[in-house]
Amino acid sequence: MCIARLTALVLLIAAATSDVLTQAPSAPPAGAGPTFEVVSITRNMTNTLGSNVTQRPDGGITMVNVPVGTLISRAYLPAAPIDMVGLPGWARSERYDVSATSSRSNPTPDERSAMLRAMLADRFKLAVHFEKREQTAFDLILAHGDGRLGPGIKPVDLDCERIAAARTAEVARNAGTPPAQGQRPDFNAPPPSCTVRIVGAAVRDRSGDRQGRLGDLMEGETTMANLAMALRPWTGRFVVNKTGLSGSYRVTMNFDSTAARRGPDAASTPDTGPSVFTAVQEQLGLKLESSRAALETLIIDRLERPTEN
Repeated sequence: MCIARLTALVLLIAAATSDVLTQAPSAPPAGAGPTFEVVSITRNMTNTLGSNVTQRPDGGITMVNVPVGTLISRAYLPAAPIDMVGLPGWARSERYDVSATSSRSNPTPDERSAMLRAMLADRFKLAVHFEKREQTAFDLILAHGDGRLGPGIKPVDLDCERIAAARTAEVARNAGTPPAQGQRPDFNAPPPSCTVRIVGAAVRDRSGDRQGRLGDLMEGETTMANLAMALRPWTGRFVVNKTGLSGSYRVTMNFDSTAARRGPDAASTPDTGPSVFTAVQEQLGLKLESSRAALETLIIDRLERPTEN
């Protein structure tokens, strides 16, 4: 499964509630559960941004060009690298190739996480714990006092919580199934029901002037809780749903992900489109308001560069 691409990112958002943003399990012991049999780790020096992760049916895993922070996030869900405390800069910037074998056929998602935790403790000397800490966040709220929404969001008669939960269960059942080869997403077709898709500017400009003027496109059907999750990578903080809106909505929003990284006050330009903060307000009739929240946070107590082999 491709987890990061320079040209496009597809987010298949599973059923979630705001509890996901405020609760996390205690960090499981690194040595608990199954382990990989043979692990190979090498530094990737290609200086590219794309990463690829393939979970093999034999229980093994192949990762190409993956930051260590991403490895940790897969081992300690629902932690994300951007929210971890104590994660060193090299764990965000340096990238590694990992190949691990296992004799455990079609392990469960929990068993796969346990194997990753054991590998990280052994090869990266990782030690972590969860604790509740107050962090900066954004509240997703209504922008207008009368509850009026923007042109880019419409109610739909779908139960996205149920549909996404069923999809998550299916993914868990099929964990380890090799992905189809040679198939590329068709961005001219609508995304699967009750998913949120981000189509990057470079992909959208393949039929245009390739200058990124169309910006990035967020589209799909979602609940407000899952929309908050989808916005999180582009804001740099937790986003907590406080809209008070229930049900499912179809969202279409054009924005510039580069401007989003510069913060809420980043100015829009004619060539790249609005930041996510401006787009959310003007196109969705919502607003991202700076706040603070007590959140379960993954604390990195120890992490070392691995010995390669």
